Amino acid sequence: VRIWGRGVDRSIFTPAARDPHWRRGQGYGDDETVVLFFGRLVVEKGLDVFEQAVALLRAQGHRVRPLVVGEGPAGRVGEAVFTGHLEGRALGRAIASADVLINPSVTEAFGNVNLEAMASGVAVVSADVGSAQALIAHGRTGLLVPPADPAAYAEAVARLIRDPAQRRAIGGAAAQAASAYDWPTILDAVIDTYRLAGAMPAAAQTVPQ
Repeated sequence: VRIWGRGVDRSIFTPAARDPHWRRGQGYGDDETVVLFFGRLVVEKGLDVFEQAVALLRAQGHRVRPLVVGEGPAGRVGEAVFTGHLEGRALGRAIASADVLINPSVTEAFGNVNLEAMASGVAVVSADVGSAQALIAHGRTGLLVPPADPAAYAEAVARLIRDPAQRRAIGGAAAQAASAYDWPTILDAVIDTYRLAGAMPAAAQTVPQ
């Protein structure tokens, strides 16, 4: 039995795509923390938890404003920049231009949102679920928090706001960790699996009835 993973296009999702001019063009001040929600805007992605966490951060006096990348029927977060659906380099630029990804979704089978943000050098604060645990080393390449707890997300993001050096260190470590998920490496593993299966004796390939 072999697991075939998913990859990330490192030519699109890269820290080099960060664009301060684009941020300013969206109305963000240089002293604002851009918190990112990335994905389909549906209830099961935890959009309500994201909105509550942002409200708590603002109540604590932090200058945060959301960047929401995606579209869907679940409604809109107040005072956020909505890009709608993006693809390719426009998507990579938007992701890399954020400061922190908040990912409260508990329904991901793999967690491409986390991986693409990590590859972009963005610090990730994610629900502590299996798909996130498979990608994130807590405290080193991201922060994992109890699912459905807006206060836990707000506290984790506040830590990163108070300690920009830690935020940058986590983002840098995340980008390095994501390099293991580039598509050539993932697809080479698939090819190796086929080669291994093809080299097995016929009897070993037979599934018992």
